[in-house]
Amino acid sequence: MGIVERRERLKKQVRQDILKTAREIAKLEGWQAVSIRKIADLIEYSPPILYEYFESKDKLLETIRIDGFTTLREEFLRIKSLYRNPEKQLVEVAQSIWTFSLEQPELFQVMFNQEGAYCQSKQVYMQEMNIYGNPVWEMIAELRPKAADKVTKTYYEWWCLTYGFIAITMTTQPRHAFAQAESIYMEGVRRFIKSIM
Repeated sequence: MGIVERRERLKKQVRQDILKTAREIAKLEGWQAVSIRKIADLIEYSPPILYEYFESKDKLLETIRIDGFTTLREEFLRIKSLYRNPEKQLVEVAQSIWTFSLEQPELFQVMFNQEGAYCQSKQVYMQEMNIYGNPVWEMIAELRPKAADKVTKTYYEWWCLTYGFIAITMTTQPRHAFAQAESIYMEGVRRFIKSIM
């Protein structure tokens, strides 16, 4: 392996270490405890080196936010390929969002500016709301083939229902209440899906 390849591999590794360490700090202490200096101390690099990778905490959080939405989008594509029925697909998508938020709450917090994980960029949301090639939009379009003009509106309502319900639950409910909240959430999702068929 040449020097250039080795240097590139090292850069990728440092970048991954920065992202991983930021999430670990957030998981243990909350997002307000995450700082470039703290990450640098933990991975034993100087802060100026970290600024070569991320010019600010905001850029770091934006990258983590993109990672979260990318992970979910990959899961939605997997679901879309696994099930033919769009109603079943949407139920599975809703369940996967719920599971994701429970298993990776610190990532979900960054995605939705919760718990001190505020990130100014709205670009990621615009990208995720984009309907072109969007697997969830396509699932909804399958249920509303004669109402194509309303599919995008319904997709926006889907976002509000799924992500909004989970964000509010995470913000207002103690962890032990999540099981009961999940059944309410899934009941609401099923009712919403029936209303658009």
